Amino acid sequence: MQNPNYITDEELLRRIKHDDSKALKILFERYYPSLCSFAFRFVKTIHLAEEAVSDVFLTIWIKKENIEIRTNLKTYLYAAVRNQSMNYVKHHTFSFEDIETVDTQDAISEFHPHAQMIYEELKDDIDALLRQLPEKRQIIFRMNRIDGLSYKEIAEILSISIHTVQNQMVAAVKFLSGHHPHRK
Repeated sequence: MQNPNYITDEELLRRIKHDDSKALKILFERYYPSLCSFAFRFVKTIHLAEEAVSDVFLTIWIKKENIEIRTNLKTYLYAAVRNQSMNYVKHHTFSFEDIETVDTQDAISEFHPHAQMIYEELKDDIDALLRQLPEKRQIIFRMNRIDGLSYKEIAEILSISIHTVQNQMVAAVKFLSGHHPHRK
């Protein structure tokens, strides 16, 4: 198989439909981290987020011969993970023992200790600001600015209009720019 970075999502889907498990593995590795992060926003536990994403990929594999994707594959994956996550939220009760946090230590381990401290403070400030946004606005903002999804993709995934996405982003950016963490 050629270099996985040069294979389009559409080609991977075509190969999956022809029983190519290596293509599924490439697709899984390409999207798993960002999809887990996305699912976590709904289910609030790492375990359930990972389970939701894994279930989506399992369903793709099981239904590979009959699967019809009318949008681009990335949009389909996010929408499927959102739906699976919402199903989990409806059917699971959560306890404090379920709540896990993402360990960012590995992600910033190469920073100088002083830079790491500044990074953590800034990240905490930004997270605190984002938590002040209404939940839907916060999700839309994170999908666009952190996950890199377009307004159109966000609208399709959340089943809302592009205009609603635009309005939510304008309101989020306006709020955040008016509350810059280090503004005096």
